[in-house]
Amino acid sequence: MREFYQCDFDVAGQYDPMLPDAETLRVVKEVFDALPGWKGKYTIKLNHRNILDGIFKVCGVPEDKTRTISSAVDKLDKSPWEEVRREMVDEKGLDPDVADKIGDLVKLKGNREIIEQLMANPAVAETAKQGLEDMSLLMDYLEAFGVLESVSVDMSLARGRKQTHCRLGKTSSF
Repeated sequence: MREFYQCDFDVAGQYDPMLPDAETLRVVKEVFDALPGWKGKYTIKLNHRNILDGIFKVCGVPEDKTRTISSAVDKLDKSPWEEVRREMVDEKGLDPDVADKIGDLVKLKGNREIIEQLMANPAVAETAKQGLEDMSLLMDYLEAFGVLESVSVDMSLARGRKQTHCRLGKTSSF
């Protein structure tokens, strides 16, 4: 049996790009910092669908396999790369060279430097331009809100169809 809690809140209206995302993450940080024993013991992982799709395109993933390969990549938080690679190649029919190219990029984790590193790659910067610009702007807001230290950009995060993705992970036990 597994137990989990779920809550949400909504942001309504028209706002500058990425501002609602940043404010949502600020609220998440405030909530988790207020929980006994949680302050500084969690990481909010982020990604942007446009960046991941751009990586797949640059690496040579056929467009009709983008979502199925994305679903395999999303397993990297629970499975080693070798297992995810095997699934992409053996079960989903992806070319092994393409899988290896994907592996080099989806293993990236960090902060603003990951966005800058991807922006410095001309092929990725071109195919994922909007996502990289969005994430760069988000990093600026998160820094201004004092949230940046609680965030990690994780290229393996590949949930759903929404543009920005977020996953909360506990970094230590108590």
